[in-house]
Amino acid sequence: MSALPLGARLRRAVALVAALWRANLAEELQYRANFVASLFSTVFWLALAVLTVALFFRQTTSLGGWSFWEVVALLGVFNTLAGVVEAFLRPGIGRLVEDVRSGALDLVLARPAEPQLYISFRRIDIWRIADIVLGLALSAFALAHTGHLPGPGAILAFLATLAAAAAIIYAIWIALMSLTFWFVAVENVSVLFDAVYEAARYPASAYPGALRFLFVYLIPIAWTTTIPASALTGRLRPAAAATTLAVALAALALTRLLWRTAIRRYTSAGG
Repeated sequence: MSALPLGARLRRAVALVAALWRANLAEELQYRANFVASLFSTVFWLALAVLTVALFFRQTTSLGGWSFWEVVALLGVFNTLAGVVEAFLRPGIGRLVEDVRSGALDLVLARPAEPQLYISFRRIDIWRIADIVLGLALSAFALAHTGHLPGPGAILAFLATLAAAAAIIYAIWIALMSLTFWFVAVENVSVLFDAVYEAARYPASAYPGALRFLFVYLIPIAWTTTIPASALTGRLRPAAAATTLAVALAALALTRLLWRTAIRRYTSAGG
């Protein structure tokens, strides 16, 4: 695949992902009741999150300089990206630990497809796309209450930074799951991600200096929700948007390097 021109490789990658998702879609449509369960679950947790923020704002008028409805808009962004994780990342990448342990990765490596691409997008939980839609709807609802409606430029900045945020989260997932090539007993690494990512529910400015440094520079989750939400609420500076895109590109490049190193370490089920 690497010998092909870049355009041909991109077309093959898109065709592969499309074929995987078509097959997965046909399978998932057999279980439509899952959609109802997923929808009610998402609505419940969104309502609970908004209620928690509302209770907090009974004692104050701002959180890290953000108003109540601005924080609710950020919560919508958080839920949107959580939906990306649940719909696209966890179903495929989340199985890597078991693939390495059981030797099923041998079959993946034997396929005429780029292994990282195949593992990343082999599965999709289509019902969790509702999380993405509901998250965006919550952000739009909150913006309507702030009285600040973003213009075309702000919307483009939001979409660009949201895509960058999704790329950063993807890179973090690949990096964490790649640890299984060195440490077999990493079943709970996805739980660790969930626990740390909860911090992205709130603006980065709401955290003390040490935690803010951790979430911005060491575990860059602050880039995933605060920056896109800042674009919607008129807080985003051009330098921050450019930095977010740079962080996303750097994260993807480093993750690709880590993946190649991990694959070279893999010795297959036969040892």
